[in-house]
Amino acid sequence: MQETTFNEETQTDGTGVFTSTSAWLNALYTEASLKKFDELDLYHIISREISFAKIEQKINYVFKDKKHLIHAFMQSTFCYEMKEKNLSSNERLEFLGDSLINFIVGKNLFDLYKENNEGDLSKLRGALVNEEKLAELARTIGLGEYIFLGRGEFKSNGADKDSILADTFEALFAAIYFDSNNDIKTLEKTFKHIVDVFQDATKKYFYSLEQLVDYDTKSKLQELTMAAHGIFPTYKAQELPAGAGFHVEVWLGQKKLAEMSGVSKKKIEKLLAKQIIDQKLY
Repeated sequence: MQETTFNEETQTDGTGVFTSTSAWLNALYTEASLKKFDELDLYHIISREISFAKIEQKINYVFKDKKHLIHAFMQSTFCYEMKEKNLSSNERLEFLGDSLINFIVGKNLFDLYKENNEGDLSKLRGALVNEEKLAELARTIGLGEYIFLGRGEFKSNGADKDSILADTFEALFAAIYFDSNNDIKTLEKTFKHIVDVFQDATKKYFYSLEQLVDYDTKSKLQELTMAAHGIFPTYKAQELPAGAGFHVEVWLGQKKLAEMSGVSKKKIEKLLAKQIIDQKLY
């Protein structure tokens, strides 16, 4: 692998900036020790050496201040790796971004489904604004390529974990909110663009009521097992070694109904519930 100094305008072969954060991190972590630079230098180096043009094109928004964008991608494990720099992670941005996305989706559902009551709209919003769905939107725009991760999380492919993708997606919207001078219209336009990209790629309507069927499978399975047997199913999860995810089993009393392994425990549980319902295993 070519040498990269992280303190020059170009790499040693004369090429320019890295095309993604993941490429920059790969160069950073392949060295014996982390590069030494202070916090201000770090932001300057990142903005100079990593091109964010691709992700800005995909979200249809160009940041006026790249520090807002970089901050949105600062996952806590990277900040811990660089703990002597006293960097701020994107966790506070996640908090605000969650509220902003809930507002945008809630407003769109309010306009789309005028005959549905508050309960229906709340359930549908919950089916759309959750870790799994936000991670799907994040993957649509290649968000994982730009997340700053600690060495361990980077090597274990943390950029493809639903939880990290969803959190970063929320942080991104808070960053856009601040960069656009608190302009909700800009946020709505950006979210619509990403949803359009998602719909074009998957051929699925994002705001479809069918989302409720997949989202609420665990509740549906509870209703079915209670009606048929008078008991609820139980989910037994075991964490796999080396951060490989989880192995989940679904039991009804003393009978094991189904089992599956995967990265996201919540996603596995919903997939298992759907499988049990579809195959009438209860």
